[in-house]
Amino acid sequence: MEGAKTLRSKTARFLLPALAVTTAVAYALASQNPAPATASAGMNKIQHIIWIIQENRSFDNYFGTYPGADGFPPGTCLPVMPGSSRCIKPFHLKPPMPACDLSHSWDAAHASYDHGAMDGFVWAEGSAYTMEYLDGSDIPAYWDYARHFTLADRFFSSLNGPSMPNHVYTVAAQSGGLTDNVCNQDHELEQLKKVMDDPDGFSFSSVVNRLASEGVSWKYYVETTGSPLKISDPCHVKDPAPTQLGLWNPLPGFKSIRDNPDLMSRLVNETQFYSDLKNGTLPQVSWLIPDFQDSEHPPEPIDQGMWRVTKLINALMNSSYWKNSVVFLTWDDYGGFYDHVPPPEVDAFGYGPRVPLIVISPYAKPGYITSQPGDFTSILRFMEERFHLQHLTARDHRASDMSDAFDFDQKPLDPLVIPIPAYPPSHYRQYNCTYQPSVPIGPHSISLAPAAAGQTGRQARRR
Repeated sequence: MEGAKTLRSKTARFLLPALAVTTAVAYALASQNPAPATASAGMNKIQHIIWIIQENRSFDNYFGTYPGADGFPPGTCLPVMPGSSRCIKPFHLKPPMPACDLSHSWDAAHASYDHGAMDGFVWAEGSAYTMEYLDGSDIPAYWDYARHFTLADRFFSSLNGPSMPNHVYTVAAQSGGLTDNVCNQDHELEQLKKVMDDPDGFSFSSVVNRLASEGVSWKYYVETTGSPLKISDPCHVKDPAPTQLGLWNPLPGFKSIRDNPDLMSRLVNETQFYSDLKNGTLPQVSWLIPDFQDSEHPPEPIDQGMWRVTKLINALMNSSYWKNSVVFLTWDDYGGFYDHVPPPEVDAFGYGPRVPLIVISPYAKPGYITSQPGDFTSILRFMEERFHLQHLTARDHRASDMSDAFDFDQKPLDPLVIPIPAYPPSHYRQYNCTYQPSVPIGPHSISLAPAAAGQTGRQARRR
């Protein structure tokens, strides 16, 4: 999670024409109204889509040593400085780690990417922690889900940058040109309107508008356990209200949602997920968003976040909904952790580095690793096909639908209920530092990508 970028006046003058272009493109894409997506054969067996989004982990960080997956290449060693002969190899480090956050701003992500060489992580992060990895002894539940269901090793974040724009992609298949976090604990909406140069904030359409118009039920579950608590990082509030705009909850940034009481009523506390399972009121589409302490975002405890996720999935598997559901379990961005696969350049904004995706369903291929390329808009594409929704942008129109992860003709898989420790960890580590890059990596006042019409993704990244 990166601090807010303050737009200086000269930067704003530079960005406004670019924003006009990206906003115009967004409107054009959203107004094309292509024909509704067509569901693949057997997809109608899925009645409920549950999307769990955790924080800040690359694929190599969690599954770089997973058997059969595309993990660390032999001999991997990244230079500590550009052109240096000294290098850092991937290393296993037991939690807790690291003590501070790793940078994953737009600038840091592009410096790490290094025009596709994927060799800039150590000096862009200013920390060897970018090269550490976990294995099945550290995250046993996640490796168990991967063994029993389907793991994706070609799944990418949607934007080569941090949390907020990637979360906007998870509901809108675009970020409206936003490339970095917008965060001010007291005036976040006002700052968003300023950065977007739009009095509405996000004025483009979201998938929840499509779901509502087609009568498809949905909820956005936000974990919160008490009164909102400000912490030292200006980008984050511990225990946020479900209706509060935040890095991981972009929906209140959309005027069409914020001004609609019915839609806002579907942004609820995560405790309702359990009551909805029990009462037979689970919506057709669900998002599940963690509080900071359960997010796996450094420096929060990894096992604490994992057991929260396991508890959620166990509850689903012990309910009547398991037989016709799919869980897409993923992480919102790479979090500054190394990944060796260059993300495809589909446009000026993404993809970003790989993140883990585990597809958990009675119809997921058992013990399978899919290398079908995808990103967050692929899950939106799955929703669109299943519920016959119109695509939102060119991004989800072109995205894969993750169909390779499923076999709708197989005998449905049994649930995998994983025992949770009697006393799982439950505490919060104060977040108050971020490692700094070893060398200057770019203009830190820019929070919107200055992509011009006709500019290629690679050109935009080399600005």
